Amino acid sequence: MKFEDFIELHRGYDLPKKQRKNGQVPVIASTGINGTHNVAKIKGPGVVTGRSGSIGKVQYIKDDFWPLNTTLYVSDFKGNNPKFVAYWLERFDLKRFSSGSAVPTLNRNELANVEICVPNREEQDKIVAILEPFEKKIELNQEINDNLVQQLSVGFEKLYSDSRHTKTFCLNEILDSTLTGEWGKEKASNPFNHKSVIIRGTDFDEISNGCVGSAPTRYLKASSFDKKFLKSNDVLVEISGGSPTQSTGRSILITNKMLEHFDVRVFGTNFTRTFRLNGPEEAIIFKSYIDFLYRKNVFFNYENGTTGIKNLDYKAVLKMVLPDVRQAPTFKQYLMLYTKYYSLVQQLGSESMRLNDAKENLLNRYF
Repeated sequence: MKFEDFIELHRGYDLPKKQRKNGQVPVIASTGINGTHNVAKIKGPGVVTGRSGSIGKVQYIKDDFWPLNTTLYVSDFKGNNPKFVAYWLERFDLKRFSSGSAVPTLNRNELANVEICVPNREEQDKIVAILEPFEKKIELNQEINDNLVQQLSVGFEKLYSDSRHTKTFCLNEILDSTLTGEWGKEKASNPFNHKSVIIRGTDFDEISNGCVGSAPTRYLKASSFDKKFLKSNDVLVEISGGSPTQSTGRSILITNKMLEHFDVRVFGTNFTRTFRLNGPEEAIIFKSYIDFLYRKNVFFNYENGTTGIKNLDYKAVLKMVLPDVRQAPTFKQYLMLYTKYYSLVQQLGSESMRLNDAKENLLNRYF
């Protein structure tokens, strides 16, 4: 059949941020959710892909939504299973039909007469019935992880509150040393001969959740390779970058389980700094405080830089006078919970990674 007999694509609708109102309706851009609004333009479930800029990303939207004008959405499924349509489009490689070098654009009219092969609705439903349980378990794992992280945030807030009238300390008191990050070279060339994985700030969430993520492979000099690799209980902090609405200071607590995902040594990028603590207890305190200060937007007050890239004055942060949470009666309980929950988050994330691999293998069989 021809593509136009399979589904119909329609351009999304403009909705500037200043015109959006508080609500629960997701606003969908070509790269993902771009905020919310109080009015939906399209009934769910729906399927959206990038029209301009980011081409090829396919999104399945369960509920009613508003697709932006940088997207194309399926306006008519023509009797096909919406979830199957999403699977199929993911494998169709829409980038082949984009034009424009500066800002790639997908012209839906060029797709209309393309000959394609699609199974009937009964077969579509069978494929979706096989694949959906994988997705539901992955979603459940993510919900559990989000809840565990939230509980740890609430737990530290209480710990902080209970410690406000006790002794104070500075983070540098529990610090052994700090190390600069590295970037190296994309390809091996003398003296950059040592294959390494480099963690960027954008990789923190996935790796914290037990996944490998998309951390790039680079090549480092021997002097860096031998001295700066990450170890269990290091805290890696993004000290350069951020945006007008997001401060620097994102962080990740390194564990042996994370490092075991990689077959080479792992390093932080040159936009990060490694903080090596005196022990596992100190690592949890340090990480908890960095997260706490980040959530409270404190780091905006400790940033400098005149070239457009913000830099965190981490030395000043290390000297901040803070309540010593180790004096709180519930501190040991918090430590146990943190260790248990953080391990469970990585365990569930690793399970989700395996489930996703299995799902991808099945998709490759069907498409």
